[in-house]
Amino acid sequence: MSKIKFGTDGWRGVISEDYTFAKVRLVAAGIAEWVRRREEQAKGIVVGYDARFLSAKYAQDCAAVLADEGIKVWLSAEMLSSPALTWQVKDRKAAGGVMITASHNPPEYNGLKFKAAFGGSAPPELVAEIESCVNRLEAEKTVVTKVALPASVEMYSAQDSYLDHVRQMLDPEILRNCREKIVFDVMHGSAQGYPAELARTYGLDLTEVRNSYDPMFGSVNPEPIEKNLDALRRAVLENKAFIGLATDGDGDRIGAIDADGRYITPYQILCLLLKYLVEKRGLRGIVIQTLTFSEQVKRLAEKYGLPMRQTPVGFKYVAELMMKEDVLIGGEESGGLSVKGYIPERDGILLGFLLIETAAAYGKTLGQLLDEMAAELGTFFYDRRDLHLDLARKERLMSGLEKSMPEMIGGKPVLARTVGDGTKLEFADGWVIFRASGTEPIVRVYCEAQSAEAVEAILKGAVEHAEKA
Repeated sequence: MSKIKFGTDGWRGVISEDYTFAKVRLVAAGIAEWVRRREEQAKGIVVGYDARFLSAKYAQDCAAVLADEGIKVWLSAEMLSSPALTWQVKDRKAAGGVMITASHNPPEYNGLKFKAAFGGSAPPELVAEIESCVNRLEAEKTVVTKVALPASVEMYSAQDSYLDHVRQMLDPEILRNCREKIVFDVMHGSAQGYPAELARTYGLDLTEVRNSYDPMFGSVNPEPIEKNLDALRRAVLENKAFIGLATDGDGDRIGAIDADGRYITPYQILCLLLKYLVEKRGLRGIVIQTLTFSEQVKRLAEKYGLPMRQTPVGFKYVAELMMKEDVLIGGEESGGLSVKGYIPERDGILLGFLLIETAAAYGKTLGQLLDEMAAELGTFFYDRRDLHLDLARKERLMSGLEKSMPEMIGGKPVLARTVGDGTKLEFADGWVIFRASGTEPIVRVYCEAQSAEAVEAILKGAVEHAEKA
């Protein structure tokens, strides 16, 4: 079986093939070794799980191994979102947190994220320490036997504490004055029930959709991108809603649909929140984006005179900067963002309610606000393709892009190339990025240009380039 490897955001694998109970217990033993090395057994580890197949059982096995190793353990009594788990780590001053989740991956996957004591994604050096402990156990062919859940494991419920934390970031007056209809799609993920409960605080007319337990996620990947949000779009149009929002499988990413059914891209979400935070809340600070850097965000930050930083793909890099510098907002193209004053963690529920605030504060739909922004700063179009490639072609493609710069992609001359966590090719009026997924046999291709036709042509050319690898 394949070696356990932590990717951009934890370890993931196909259930029963790469991701097994035996491997989960081995990872738990590696985490236990890491905790003992730091002499933080009494600080403890918080364990939680999402809505995926067998997640609760995997979490119990993980908690049992940790407790059997003499570590204080809190285990969630029900499924919860990743941000709710992260807040429990911070609130309890624990040594860290384990979230059993495969986030937005297809239903056949499960995984494990590790959350750091500060309340965010674990930084690379911490992940490397844990991974080295796990790899040593693997190399020694250690078998971690199943143990019963000890009585010392303390069960907890996260929702009330977490939602109180989110409420501190919201403007109750703006929300209480909002009388528009809202649709919130939790995509059968572990954030179900959270939006409805939070909406009751402010008397919002909010309807949750896809809010039942379904480990197959209705046969749709629980990733809030356009191709997966047909149910949300229908619900928005049928209910004549002001705004449609969506969170992924573990509730840390945000997606949005406008009142007219238009898909709002992650870059546009970042721009809308940046506009609101600066113009209505009077906040300032650094704007962070990962490798897939948007010209739209850049122009808006320049308008407000805000500095920008760029990081590799992975929210852990954003979180690191948020801990060190005065950051207003930071995010990645996948819809994972965080804002000033909050823990350095992605949170789809918080971001969704901030988008409700944004629309309510201006008295306009998200689409209307974006149209105004486009008239001032220019129009930008964005899309992505997921290329399912076998390992050999995937490696040939990425290696070839690193070694030499193509002259043309989609009929457009390539003017510059940046190689890092993926390869970025720049044109006179846009860019395309090839990035290999660390958790799936996929190369993701991201593109931004100044017309929808240009984006389509570039992506078509990128696919053709990949097919020749």
